Amino acid sequence: MSAALDHRPVAAIPPLTSLRFFAAMVVVVFHYDPDKFAALPGVFQSWLETGYEAVTFFFVLSGFVLYYVYADSGFARPGSVRRFLFARIGRLAPAYFLALAIALPFYLEESLAEGDLTATELVVHAALVLTALQSWWPDAAVAWNPPSWSMSVEWFFYLTFPLTLPLVRRLAPTLLLPGALILVAAVAAFRLWVLDPLAQSDPETWGNFAAFFPLQHLPQFLFGMALGRVYAIGPRPAPALAAGMFAAGLLGLMALFMNLDELPGHIRSNAVLVIFFGMLIYGAATAGHAAYRLLSPAPLVFLGDASYAIYALHEPIAAWWERFAPGVIGANPSSWIDFPIYIGLVIVLAALCYRYVETPLRRRIRRWAEARPPKTDGGT
Repeated sequence: MSAALDHRPVAAIPPLTSLRFFAAMVVVVFHYDPDKFAALPGVFQSWLETGYEAVTFFFVLSGFVLYYVYADSGFARPGSVRRFLFARIGRLAPAYFLALAIALPFYLEESLAEGDLTATELVVHAALVLTALQSWWPDAAVAWNPPSWSMSVEWFFYLTFPLTLPLVRRLAPTLLLPGALILVAAVAAFRLWVLDPLAQSDPETWGNFAAFFPLQHLPQFLFGMALGRVYAIGPRPAPALAAGMFAAGLLGLMALFMNLDELPGHIRSNAVLVIFFGMLIYGAATAGHAAYRLLSPAPLVFLGDASYAIYALHEPIAAWWERFAPGVIGANPSSWIDFPIYIGLVIVLAALCYRYVETPLRRRIRRWAEARPPKTDGGT
């Protein structure tokens, strides 16, 4: 049985793929040396400091797309859960482990040569990262390749998706979306009033727990699924309304991010962010308006396809670039020289990774999963 029968094609909504590229680039810029942007106006510097919030966008978008893709099947076909999980492994693993291999020399150097970790801690952290479990252990959450914490969270989402999908499909949309938003708000309030005060006394443990622990992010994923259900069953908004939703989401985020650090905690929380992210996603997913067309050209969609590699590889590439850049462009180069070269390097290498590493390995993993059908259905 072909895995293609389990779902409808994601390519039906190209703007959502393109949006991933812009979100990934926000993260890349966020991890770039902020001092090199000191000459920019303050509002631009503020916008460039929203990498963590961009990851929340990925979580909402992931829930939306997965629901839309898999809602029709509901994992009813024999072996569909198994094929889904292998498809997700094929999506995450190639770039994930390539990034770890590229970052390994720096991880060992920082951990052993500089004495940051004991040998036991190094082994434990490495084991957690290699099994994508690092986000469950605060001390290891950003070990080895720091951005991989969110891939650990995504893998948790994938494991829970076959369980949450039937529940989301049963609930009425009029209850589902408000309920998901209330859940996001409840966890945001718990973080604001309980975890953040603890993080001030112990940033390494409680700070990492508040920022990276998977259960803190599950409500955002569920909100995305709820939004995907509303989109899938319709009715869809008229193009003019969809364009207005997209514009409201984009302008609202730009206004919110103008001075994010100065806003009260309840305003900059996920309870507010997911509303703007939801409008942005829902508006972009509806055809017939200018934003949809602007986000649909094939080159931009390709960059969106490569966005996962951009996200996974950019920190290891940055480490090597910092090591060798002085010999290439001189010591202390201007950011107007250093930044474009670095960004271009990340995009080119990520595109090569997507084309020649991710895509062929993903196909092989899917073929392997289809060639060995399970004797019983593991999903029911």
